[in-house]
Amino acid sequence: MAIVKMNKFTLLAFESQKQQLLEELQRFEGVQFINLQDEIVLEKHEELKDLKKDNLGEEFDSYEDALSKIKFSLEFLNPYMEKEPAVKAFLNGKKSLDYRELDEKMKANHWKDIYETLKKKEERLNTLSNERTKIDTEITTLDLWVNFDAPFKDLKNLKYVSPFIGNLAMQYEEDLLKDFNESIKEGYIEVINKDSQDMYIYALVPKEDEDKAREVLKNYGFNSFALIYDESPKDLIKDFMEKVTSINKEEDIIHSELKGLKEDYEELQIAYEYYNNNAIKLKASQNFLKTDKVVTICGWNTVDSNENLKSVISNAIGEDHYLSFNEVSDEDLEEVPIKLKNNKFAESFENIVEMYSLPLYSEIDPTPILSIFYFIFFGMMLSDAGYGLIMVVASILGLKFAKDKDKKKTFKFFLLAGISTVAWGAIYGGWFGDLLSEYLGIKVPYLLDPPTSIIEIFTLSLAFGIIHIFVGLGIKAYMLIRDHKIKDAIYDVFTWYITLIGSLLLILGKGGSAGKWMLILGLVALLLTQGRSAPTLGGKIGGGVYGVYGITGYLGDVVSYSRLLALGLATGFIANALNLIVSLFPKPFIYVLAPILFIFLHLFNLVINALGSYVHAARLQYLEFFGKFYEGGGKKFTPYKLSEEYIKITK
Repeated sequence: MAIVKMNKFTLLAFESQKQQLLEELQRFEGVQFINLQDEIVLEKHEELKDLKKDNLGEEFDSYEDALSKIKFSLEFLNPYMEKEPAVKAFLNGKKSLDYRELDEKMKANHWKDIYETLKKKEERLNTLSNERTKIDTEITTLDLWVNFDAPFKDLKNLKYVSPFIGNLAMQYEEDLLKDFNESIKEGYIEVINKDSQDMYIYALVPKEDEDKAREVLKNYGFNSFALIYDESPKDLIKDFMEKVTSINKEEDIIHSELKGLKEDYEELQIAYEYYNNNAIKLKASQNFLKTDKVVTICGWNTVDSNENLKSVISNAIGEDHYLSFNEVSDEDLEEVPIKLKNNKFAESFENIVEMYSLPLYSEIDPTPILSIFYFIFFGMMLSDAGYGLIMVVASILGLKFAKDKDKKKTFKFFLLAGISTVAWGAIYGGWFGDLLSEYLGIKVPYLLDPPTSIIEIFTLSLAFGIIHIFVGLGIKAYMLIRDHKIKDAIYDVFTWYITLIGSLLLILGKGGSAGKWMLILGLVALLLTQGRSAPTLGGKIGGGVYGVYGITGYLGDVVSYSRLLALGLATGFIANALNLIVSLFPKPFIYVLAPILFIFLHLFNLVINALGSYVHAARLQYLEFFGKFYEGGGKKFTPYKLSEEYIKITK
């Protein structure tokens, strides 16, 4: 139950054997390469500077080109693929395929033909879309002239009169009509249509008055409508609508064809994983250095996998190689990748630690201790046995049907959270609020009644907080003693124990004068020791005073645990209020509406308060607990492994 012990390996192998070696290491999934080409690494190790940087290889560009085309094809097809229901997809996870099966399937894979087909369909769809957009624009324009019921070609063939057709701002309507009729006695003008800003007009004038009419219209900002069509607006719109219908039908045919390409979609996924695996193998070379014939590889692996790693390398390239293992040095402590290993109970809470930050290799894994407190705190804050039972049943079903390991881990976390909630709900007597006791007449046993036991629950919450904080300080003391910093453990931990215990004894009125003297002794010790690292006397005094002031921070930390009371009461009181609301429905409606409303309201209360419990239980760990001993900043162990973008490749 700790951080898995790591070591650094160094491997020298012939360049000609590199690809076979990388293939086997990829399937092994147990090493994380160190980038020897990094300038910082080269500065630390002078002996490496004479080596050449390994490269991606000639095939990499072809793999990248293939991946780009396959990725396009997958993204293009994805909207047309029938999706599994969200819950089913979540439980099933990714499809699995054996590594050798992947190679076999690629022999008959025709992804290139699929890509060419999809590219043509994409181009055709784009062409159709552009045509429809253009037609829609034309229809929108012609719709403004739909009241003009003559073919446009008639305007082009007039011999004795000149036509004007166009638009201008509607605010000039009255002035224009007056000016036009006064200026051109033999002319004709008609307002065809209007919108929110403009009016659309048609005018006829004798040929000899054409210039005069043009000048009148120009004065009012007239915009001429280009007569590029011959038919009437109505006929044109009808023709365009028929073209749109034809375009839509062709699109529907293409969409229907794309929906039937499920097998092609699966082939593309297989091709993607195949080429991505090969690309990953080539990318790994960017971590290596080499001579003309030998490649140098360094990386991290777990100590307990050393023998397996030796076997994998030997099976891949025989005995013509050099392999050595080195323990983690002090200068490597911040670079060592972190892998956690805990018992079945604690491992369910590893994600809580990872959300904050993984520990450094020099620290301890806080998961085992965190798991116990998180388990207690979550249930105490949600605190309704009925809600807990829902979580337990849902989690058990999830564990039964989920296929992915990480999803099973998530369901196990919520199963444990549900068990804790059932336990605390039984302690408080809460089963969907007061449903059993108030509305079903069932006598429910309980240890604490939240409405009448607020002081007791508040005291219990603070007691948990004090224990939690003291355990955090204890872990800090353990780490200091482990690192042979005995004095620091005394000054920074045991003095706080004395001070805090003395304070508690005084507050509780227990222990007589012992509490007073422990508090005085602790404060004096803090004053004398907390500024010890300062170089000047003033700095030491200031540091000591600031250290004593830190007792207010501990007081605030302890008070933070009152949220265990607050959230627990909130869940119960809201549940009671929901039950009251449901019970107020008159008969006979209550028999139909009450069950539906009960389920909906209580599920809502469960989700909201479960989220609050999840967040606040984590907050108590991150701030009040981790703040006492935990630095974090570790980098997760990310082994060189097979691609799993779409399909889980098994060894």
